[in-house]
Amino acid sequence: MTFEEVYLYMNGVIKQLDYINLDFSGNLGHTIEFNKDNRKYFELGNKMQLSEASFFTFEPHIKHTNGEYGFKREDIYYFRNGELFVL
Repeated sequence: MTFEEVYLYMNGVIKQLDYINLDFSGNLGHTIEFNKDNRKYFELGNKMQLSEASFFTFEPHIKHTNGEYGFKREDIYYFRNGELFVL
């Protein structure tokens, strides 16, 4: 999958479950880079394959539509021999 495909699918799930994406840029995470300016985001237009990233976060920042508080969980992922791992 590409970062864009994950972005589209997961934002659909967020909406379907009656939640709102609170991220100021609307993305759901990014690659881990030495220089933050080199990050690739889960966003429209990013055709990079997940397997091309050395490490990446998936960190949706969401709240229920009628909720008072939001929630953000950040995990860091990587692939080894085609298998996904969580740090």
